[in-house]
Amino acid sequence: MCRTMEKVRYDTPIDDYLYKEFNRDRSIGSFFKPQLVGRCMELIDDYFLSVDGNVTKKGWEEYYLARVELQNLTNASNFIKEKYKIDLDTATEYVFHRVIGQTWNGMMSEINCIDNLKDYFPNIDFEKAPFELDKDYCVDWQGFSNGKLLFGIQIKPESYQYMSSPYQLKAKELNQKQVQAYKERFGVAHFFVYHHKGKFIHSQPLIDKINTYLLMNIRVNL
Repeated sequence: MCRTMEKVRYDTPIDDYLYKEFNRDRSIGSFFKPQLVGRCMELIDDYFLSVDGNVTKKGWEEYYLARVELQNLTNASNFIKEKYKIDLDTATEYVFHRVIGQTWNGMMSEINCIDNLKDYFPNIDFEKAPFELDKDYCVDWQGFSNGKLLFGIQIKPESYQYMSSPYQLKAKELNQKQVQAYKERFGVAHFFVYHHKGKFIHSQPLIDKINTYLLMNIRVNL
């Protein structure tokens, strides 16, 4: 499928140290619960599918802002302004980036990885999975050939591989259960793909593994 899309990432609009401090502040975090600012990843997945992958930053901003209660974003900005004694513009830029910029950048990380995989597998059609599939089966994208499902892909930052706190290990265990359920339901393989700061991490073992799977199980002519 031919797509045109804007692939420019959002830059962090405020000082990096201050941005990280805000992210660590639990009192600020309480303003970013899904019931207040929406399920951002679900919204951007829906946006991506609604425009057939032809995403733009302006289109994403409009899509998001039309589907959340703007007063909740204003409340977050005002709280940050008062607590940290900063100007409202800076607080608002932080809020905007946290819900819109970070979400968009996450999608761009996925697309960068998929674009790289397309170079290795030009005859595979990579399609964005609906959010519900990701939520239930840990699948961001799926590979098809002539309409036939071949495999699922989950894209993670490389730090995912090294997460080791009890909470993180429990999350990774859940992911593995979801992956197994995906394999059992759809009868295809599942692969994890990693990126570093939004850039695809080349892994020859991964490429070889996908190639071997396709040749031995699907018999796709690559």
